[in-house]
Amino acid sequence: MQLQRHSNQSILNFENSQQIGSGGEGAIYAVAPDARLAAKIYHKPTPEHEKKLLAMFRNPPEDPMRSHGHASIAWPVDLLRTTGERSRVVGFLMPRVPDMFSVIDLFVPKSRLEKCPLFTYQYLHRAARNIAAALAPLHARGYVVGDINESNILVSTSALVSLVDTDSFQVRDSNGAVFRCSVGKAEFTPPELQGKSLRDVDRVPAHDLFGLAVLVFQLLMEGTHPFAGQYQGAGDPPSIVSRIQQGSFPYSAAPGQYIPPPIAPDITMPDPGILDLFRRCFEHGHTSPGKRPTATEWQEALDRAEARLKRCRRNTQHRYGGHLKSCPWCARAELLGGRDYYPSQRSVQGGVHLAPPPPKQTALPPVQTTAARTAVKRAAPRARRKSKRGQGRIAAWFGPKWNSLVRSHPIAHVSICAAAGAVFLGGIRFALGQTVASMHGWISPVSGLNHRAAVGLGVASLVIGSAGSAGAWYALRTRRP
Repeated sequence: MQLQRHSNQSILNFENSQQIGSGGEGAIYAVAPDARLAAKIYHKPTPEHEKKLLAMFRNPPEDPMRSHGHASIAWPVDLLRTTGERSRVVGFLMPRVPDMFSVIDLFVPKSRLEKCPLFTYQYLHRAARNIAAALAPLHARGYVVGDINESNILVSTSALVSLVDTDSFQVRDSNGAVFRCSVGKAEFTPPELQGKSLRDVDRVPAHDLFGLAVLVFQLLMEGTHPFAGQYQGAGDPPSIVSRIQQGSFPYSAAPGQYIPPPIAPDITMPDPGILDLFRRCFEHGHTSPGKRPTATEWQEALDRAEARLKRCRRNTQHRYGGHLKSCPWCARAELLGGRDYYPSQRSVQGGVHLAPPPPKQTALPPVQTTAARTAVKRAAPRARRKSKRGQGRIAAWFGPKWNSLVRSHPIAHVSICAAAGAVFLGGIRFALGQTVASMHGWISPVSGLNHRAAVGLGVASLVIGSAGSAGAWYALRTRRP
């Protein structure tokens, strides 16, 4: 298939071009002469496609990252026509954005660990800021995304973003004709459009601003939808669509029938300025869409919040708001049983960040039969009965210390045993010397034992006890087990 460019009439051959994507309306092909471009060719091109693409080609928005060599808006840079006398537009050329992934892979923690494990909370702020920065020039030129959701926003590992599927945006040409966006995802659709036929609605920037706030909320709140929560009323919990229609924001200052999900991060985690914008959009903007924060307001607030982020001392990958006293990601990792969604660089290098967390509860042991219980009971050592309540605690404290002394200082061990034996023998001799007038035998005949003689016997007992203890210790050390 040969097509010609609208701007310079040059011919492009797509017969052997690689197809890199496909959708309901058309297929995406690589452009062989220029790897920086991609081509979208419609399956069934219509005159409305041609009019809409001509309006987009003639009035492109200002791309905030164009000077940096990156396309944050994959806008049509040229149109593709059939060759011959009845030439018609069948597709367009756009910037190619390789090595990027859907923004959903960022705000879903498990996917983030797999795709970009070294992303920090600062990177999430930057990605949200870049989305707002790409949306602002579109609104300035009168364009509306319409179907704003996570599938038409791509992100790189450096937090650069690209808005794709731009030919589905709502476009108004110079004559005032509106080419509407007829589709939308319910979770990102504002309450005033819920349940309406989008084919019959002219979108306005305030409609995009609701979806933008949802995306920012999910990026900064670990994928939690702003209207997800635990229902406290009676009956079955309403759907997300019903909650959006009712304005049931679980994080509202006023109490309602919903509380935040137990697994969601605390709403105080984002910067207070960001929290104010959330409430402006989801509370005040519920009935007054004009009060929703603009894309420029989001961009400025996210810049300020990013500048206030602090770095955790325990894990430098943990970044958190300057208004917080301690790192919430450390506390959250403990809450999740050791799973850290912002792992350290060492954990990522060793692949530990992808390992499953340890189980919270071990499996129950198998049920034992009567014969097995009897065998275990016979094999088990018989427990000694403790005479005193605190004797077990004393033994548990004294036993290891005494064993350590025996292994590390054997001379001290022998000396202590000998002294104890000598004192014991000397004490007996002294007591007997005080109570018995005359004694014969044992060491030497003694009569009329006095205090000095008893002390002498104690010293003799010390020598005898030391020699006996040393011999006993040597015999125990040399005995085979």
